[in-house]
Amino acid sequence: MSVYCPVCKSDQLQKVYPSFSGTCVTSDMMVLPGASLDNRLCTACGLIFNAGGTRGWSESFYKDSYSLMMKTADAAIQSFSGPAPISQAERTHQILREMIELPGRGAILEIGAGKGDFLGYFLQQSGDWRAAAFEPSAAFAVLKERFPEASIQRCDYKDFDAGPAKFDLLVALGVLEHVEDPFDMLRWAHRHLGDNGLFYIRVPNFAKNPNDLFCADHLSKLTIHSLTALARAAGFDVVASKEAGVPIFVLLRKNDRPELLTNVVADNRIILDKNVVVAKNAMDAIFRSHEAAKAGGGPFAIFGLGSSGLFAPFYFGFDAAEVAAYLDENRSTWGSDIHGRIVGGLDKIKELGIRHVALAISPVYFEQVKAKLTPYEVQVYSA
Repeated sequence: MSVYCPVCKSDQLQKVYPSFSGTCVTSDMMVLPGASLDNRLCTACGLIFNAGGTRGWSESFYKDSYSLMMKTADAAIQSFSGPAPISQAERTHQILREMIELPGRGAILEIGAGKGDFLGYFLQQSGDWRAAAFEPSAAFAVLKERFPEASIQRCDYKDFDAGPAKFDLLVALGVLEHVEDPFDMLRWAHRHLGDNGLFYIRVPNFAKNPNDLFCADHLSKLTIHSLTALARAAGFDVVASKEAGVPIFVLLRKNDRPELLTNVVADNRIILDKNVVVAKNAMDAIFRSHEAAKAGGGPFAIFGLGSSGLFAPFYFGFDAAEVAAYLDENRSTWGSDIHGRIVGGLDKIKELGIRHVALAISPVYFEQVKAKLTPYEVQVYSA
């Protein structure tokens, strides 16, 4: 079966590590039996994408299965990029306010709003704005209850009914990497914005996130080069961009001068080649940690909820029960489980007698985490 780039429709593609068929994992830590990772680099436009995963059935996946941050009422993604950990939603709101001064009134639409954490922070400061949002997953019920006066729909972006309304600000946080054609969503956003309207985007920055090569539902592995090229071709100017830990934040302004799509393959190939090395080394670190534990060196754990650590048991074919625990600093994940293994804080190291810890996190945080693990006298394995 032929594979084509979802953006430029070219078949000039290069296969990228890992090429895998079997049980995969998603960004909400779900298990997908009988799936595949089929990563490709399009040499005609430079997009890095997964031709497998949830591609071809992503709409039904998000409607029927996706459950990010729905395990508990207070579950939320944390940001560790600032002076102190805060919710990713609050950090995202702070960065928007740093990028631009918004008027006192306007209309905001959040695309894939989840439980509405960002929208809550936004409306606290801009309560005179008219709010609308949509969410295809089960989080819609929480969103609808939380914002009874807003226009809330359960749907995909292609099915959203805005009527004749145009918006001053569109927001898509952790959404663009999930859709089957990011260029199509950007053009859709352009049509729903008023003159000079703004589009605020947050995506995992692939340059800082080699783990994304193992994520089945992040269909595009986006870089600032891809984002800028796609945005300009869709009719946007880049107002501002900011890297903060793994995410990259981009603020776009609508214009009426769409450009030709720029080929960014040279820039993206540099990032990709580096990330493939790191991703392979990350899997090797987990393998070495597992082998040391199996040889009698004491239990091993995986630090972080990155895709490499979740995917490793399926990739290497060992029983997930051999992982003593998944360790994480996000307190809202504590007490949950992954593959039947407990998720907890560093106190689990002493409690479970853990002697080996493999890091399944972005390299951005390696040194920070290694320093925190030093007092526990464990062997740390990283890419």
